[in-house]
Amino acid sequence: MKTIFKRRSAMKKLIRIFSCFFLALILFVPFNDALSWVQNSDGIQSSRNELPVLIAANSSSQSDQSDIYAQAEALYKEKKYDDVIRLLTGEAYAAPNNFELNILLAKAQVEKCAILKEKGDVAYKTLVNQPYDTAQRLDKIRAHQDLYYITAKSLLINDRPVRAINTIEKALRFEPDNTDYMLVLADAYCARADFFDKGEKNSIHSTQLRSKANDIYEKIIEISKDDELKIKVKEKMKKL
Repeated sequence: MKTIFKRRSAMKKLIRIFSCFFLALILFVPFNDALSWVQNSDGIQSSRNELPVLIAANSSSQSDQSDIYAQAEALYKEKKYDDVIRLLTGEAYAAPNNFELNILLAKAQVEKCAILKEKGDVAYKTLVNQPYDTAQRLDKIRAHQDLYYITAKSLLINDRPVRAINTIEKALRFEPDNTDYMLVLADAYCARADFFDKGEKNSIHSTQLRSKANDIYEKIIEISKDDELKIKVKEKMKKL
């Protein structure tokens, strides 16, 4: 009897092991099939075997984005900031993590805000939030000197010269001879000097700050190849 009981117990164990193995096999096959599916950046699911086809299909849109960026970059160099904004706004919205598109758009926006402020148009107070927010969002993904530039210029436009100075100095560590960065730093020094002048005209602090700004302006004139920029900087120096 004991032998028969042991045999029955052994058979039950074998049946349980076989059942567990069979159940695991059934569950594993669908799961393994699921592993062969991936999701691309557009949220479309496709199998690994189809992935090369999707990459080729997406290449045209990437090519289009490159063409659009090239057009926008040319317009930006011509200082046609409104055209850059119209061209890139939709593209940047569709590709929020595309650094090139979003940075160029934010730079055009911040330059537009600077022009509006110079003209006395208070619309800049609302619009300047857009490039600032873009720079803050992208900075969480990856550091880039132009993001510091956009942030610093936005702060300067919003009358925050101290923070602007601290921020643009980070950009200048990457490109110490970038005249755009240098101009923001010099302008921020002047804005800070104006603040000190409110308490005491021609104070030691304001004099030192204007001296620093003047040195930077002189260097910009020395190294810049942009005649329009040189004229603009010389006008700033006269005001000093």
